Amino acid sequence: MKAKQLPAETTWFCVRRDAAAKHYGWIDNASLVDLPTHVDAQRGDVLEVCICDNFRPVSPDRFPQVFYERARGLVGMEISFRGETARFSPTRMLSANLRFKRARDKFLGKSEPKADDFASEGSLRAFSARQFLLPVNDKTEKVELYRGATLIAATPAPGENRAADLADGIGQWMICNLSREGALPYKYWPSRGEESPADNAIRRFLATLSLTRLAKLRRSNELRDAARLNLRFNLKRYFQDIGGGRGAIVESTGAKLGAAAVAALAILETPASAEFQTELAMLAAGVNSLWDKELGFRTFFFPPERDGDNWNFYSGEALLFWAEAKRRKTNLAPSLERCAEVFSRCRERHYQARNPAFVPWHTQACVSLFKQTGRREFADFVFEINDWLLPMQQWDGLEPDLRGRFYNPQRPEYGPPHAASTGAYLEGLADALALARTLRSSARITTYERAVERGLRSLRQLQFRDLNDMFYISKKQRVMGALRTEAYNNAIRIDSAAHALAAAIKLLRPENF
Repeated sequence: MKAKQLPAETTWFCVRRDAAAKHYGWIDNASLVDLPTHVDAQRGDVLEVCICDNFRPVSPDRFPQVFYERARGLVGMEISFRGETARFSPTRMLSANLRFKRARDKFLGKSEPKADDFASEGSLRAFSARQFLLPVNDKTEKVELYRGATLIAATPAPGENRAADLADGIGQWMICNLSREGALPYKYWPSRGEESPADNAIRRFLATLSLTRLAKLRRSNELRDAARLNLRFNLKRYFQDIGGGRGAIVESTGAKLGAAAVAALAILETPASAEFQTELAMLAAGVNSLWDKELGFRTFFFPPERDGDNWNFYSGEALLFWAEAKRRKTNLAPSLERCAEVFSRCRERHYQARNPAFVPWHTQACVSLFKQTGRREFADFVFEINDWLLPMQQWDGLEPDLRGRFYNPQRPEYGPPHAASTGAYLEGLADALALARTLRSSARITTYERAVERGLRSLRQLQFRDLNDMFYISKKQRVMGALRTEAYNNAIRIDSAAHALAAAIKLLRPENF
């Protein structure tokens, strides 16, 4: 549309029927009460609305400082060039999962101006927006949104059980999305209504493990059968005999220690383990074969050039499998003395290069080893590494929908904020909290309980909880109960659900010492 001077306040609207956009645009001088009539919304429609104001110019060289990822869904963008203008409301960008740079490049795609041309002939403006949904019924009542969703309060309401609500939602999502063959979607794009071709076997087996645990917690035959079918599917797809009595989980990128360990854990915990004893024994032999006296564990069966990658993750997954195999009195793992040796080596390596990815898996392994041996060094290390992790949890000075996540902006090499990360750290904290209660560490009990409560707030905020969260999603059964990657990125990934579910289960059924 042609560029023009906007009033101080203007309104973006999108009329949706069954989540699909019927028509949309901008309108001036229309109140929320009168808006449905002005834009020809019919009974049963839902109006997506952004009341936009505070338009301010942005110089092209400041694009990254204003239109950064965390601003998506809160800040709108107007871009003009050679007489044409495009304006992107915050909710429009969220519903399309559209990044600022992608929106800019798409608008300029036909012109492909040089930087100097855009600086002289183009302009950028940022703007703010109050966001609402207006269901058009006999009595239209507005629903206020923050970044396209309703806000989860800082503290639970009386009677609210966030761990249970989180677990039940994820469990229902898994049941609804389980294929006839037993597959769960690895990654799904809600805005497109499509599955991604990406894949990761470890994360798929994490989902199997979490679903198995939920079935036990809820004593549900439906969940138990779903977990068994999923396990069978994953093993059929990824398990291979790699020789020497060893089994591995093989992908196009190679065979990872972590994948073998998590798959073995999933078999170890299923009530149908007798069906998969051959695979379990071979996976255990594979994990055992990657033990290394100096490193604790090597991390790849193949390719050899990747050995050492992801050590922080995979060493903890392998040590947890060993500890749980010993706790269940199987002959699949080496002695507790060997477990203690590997623990000591891993502890030394962690001190040499601390990384938060190390914390949740090694916490769970150490808790299991402490339960079996009573050795205080395992408990002390759990407390030490979780105390070190906690400053990464963000709260004060952050937008209300982001509070409770784990991210250290001073150490970007630790990874971006992600639902899967928050879920994983919460898994470890749940065990650390149970341990603190057992050992009556009162100060840590208070600190860990607060961290857990805040983490649950974050995960529930990221969960698709109701129709308001899904106002733009037509295939609602594909997303209900799943977790967005972030508040400003609605992509769904299986490990986000798996870690969050595992954490919720640990909180609902704490470790018994």
